[in-house]
Amino acid sequence: MQSQKKLIITVGPQGSGNHIFARILSMHPSVFGWKSLKNHYFLKHSFEPFAEYFIYPQLMTPDFFDKDYSLFVSNSSFPVGFQGVFHNPKILEFATRAKSFGIDVQIAVIIRDEDIVRTQQLRTRKKTTVDAAKQYINDVLIPSEFPVHFLSLETFFSLKQTYLKYISKILNFPIDYENPEILTFIEESPNKKYITPIEKYWLDEWNHQGIALEDFLDTKVQQNRLIVNQRKIHPYE
Repeated sequence: MQSQKKLIITVGPQGSGNHIFARILSMHPSVFGWKSLKNHYFLKHSFEPFAEYFIYPQLMTPDFFDKDYSLFVSNSSFPVGFQGVFHNPKILEFATRAKSFGIDVQIAVIIRDEDIVRTQQLRTRKKTTVDAAKQYINDVLIPSEFPVHFLSLETFFSLKQTYLKYISKILNFPIDYENPEILTFIEESPNKKYITPIEKYWLDEWNHQGIALEDFLDTKVQQNRLIVNQRKIHPYE
């Protein structure tokens, strides 16, 4: 008996690391995905194999999955550019239609530091769509019938193959993390260019002087007693 085919849909706000994770998840030889990213750091989303179905999911037919693969991965940013126009991708409709063909569908949401994503969008697009993406993820994808996982761009750049091995287990999906080519184009965190050191912060004085644990605990106890006395309530209520 042939095992059920599986599709991982990755989605994240524009600029959250969509191309990076689409490339990583597509590299395993047993996976059908965005293979052309193996040799390109960036390609327009119009070239993603499933691209038109995120805009027109009704056009997807069962024969699309009649390939010599049982594992598929697709990616869409939110919003997504398709043939020169930006759209809010119909992720849920796409997933529902694939499921109607007997495909096991799971969704993986890509997470990157929100302040950096906003800064990146304002730099490149002159406006931010982070709130719209978050609302869609929270209100539509998470409550849906499909399992939702989370992929962290920062964790990947920190732990590299160790993190890829972890998400392979979580997704129950093969990732070619032992292949040295998996780290092609991965030199340093894309967040680095947005980080500027600060000269002074209010915790610096504590950090320089240090404070004994017992003094810290005693200070917290006194603060809590003051709050309790001011509110005139029992401390455990």
